[in-house]
Amino acid sequence: MLLKNVRTFAPQDLGSVDIFVGYSKVLAVESGIGSMPIETKTFDLSNFILTPGLIDLHVHFAGAGGEGGPLFRAEPLSVSSLLESGITTAVGLLGTDSYARSVMEVLQKAYALEAQGISTYIFTGSYKIPPITITGDVAVDIIAIEKVLGLKAAIADHRSSHPTVEEFMRLASQVRVAGILSGKVGIFHLHVGTCPDPLYIVRETNKRTSIPLYHFLPTHMNRNEAILEEALKFALEGGNVDFTAISDMNCPQAYEAVIHLLEAGVPLDRITVSSDAGGSSPLFDSEGHLLDVRITTPEDLMTQFLRMLDVIGPEKALAVFSTNPAERLGLGCKGKIEVGFDADFLIFDNTWNLAGVVAKGRLVWGKI
Repeated sequence: MLLKNVRTFAPQDLGSVDIFVGYSKVLAVESGIGSMPIETKTFDLSNFILTPGLIDLHVHFAGAGGEGGPLFRAEPLSVSSLLESGITTAVGLLGTDSYARSVMEVLQKAYALEAQGISTYIFTGSYKIPPITITGDVAVDIIAIEKVLGLKAAIADHRSSHPTVEEFMRLASQVRVAGILSGKVGIFHLHVGTCPDPLYIVRETNKRTSIPLYHFLPTHMNRNEAILEEALKFALEGGNVDFTAISDMNCPQAYEAVIHLLEAGVPLDRITVSSDAGGSSPLFDSEGHLLDVRITTPEDLMTQFLRMLDVIGPEKALAVFSTNPAERLGLGCKGKIEVGFDADFLIFDNTWNLAGVVAKGRLVWGKI
């Protein structure tokens, strides 16, 4: 595949270039690539914009939810719903329900989506501690199963298991050691609720064990204004934070949260945004009664990306939605348009309407 004359943000602005793709990789990024020695499908993209694909590090692609009863269980996501939202890499995980759902179910869905054209990974575990796993051991899951990048658990939430610091420390140690032995980063991905001092257990673990902060990735950190301020504090201390791209809930929008942190001096590379798609976003009253449930969608991620792009420009927006997630997860060949990187691209028209998606070097969605 040869893409000609396309305005490219890699995420840095490369201007108008030609991009040659083969064997699912970027083989050349140059101006004026001539005729090829082999038959090559060529696209003239003079009026289009090319970017890296979005990397969604928190998506319930096997379904989730269940607060409110069986009627509120979210269905698994289709590959088309991810592609039309610009997602070329997705990391699946469980949510509240680890009783009727399993990590193996998430893994099998990951394999199915991979076969349909996108790149997929998963986190083992769920909300509860001790965690549920595939092999019976957190570290073995991470070491033995290529798609498992780390562990998910819930903290500071009325639906969590309320682990002690000691329990949490032991899990964090397993994640770190498994990361070292497997050559992965080893991510402890944390659903954060609304309890006071929500990241106390993370700070205490870091202080008492010297496990580096980069292993911990708290998410939903724009749940409310108080949690957003906790995100700011944690990021200024050297931690990484992830915001959720929910577009119609009564909470700070992800793009607003990102801008708030940047204006306060947080380095750009500490911030990511994910969709939480396929999960439920329950609304509780002040006494803890369930009032309503919204099922989150992949398109929220693209909505927040475009809103952020308008405010901080494509280079910084792409860092938050593509480059930073790749680096956070240790996916060294994703998140940029460079020679040797995976050929995962989004093709926009010149008004930033999504026109096509290339994943693993193939046009898998849209018409150009």
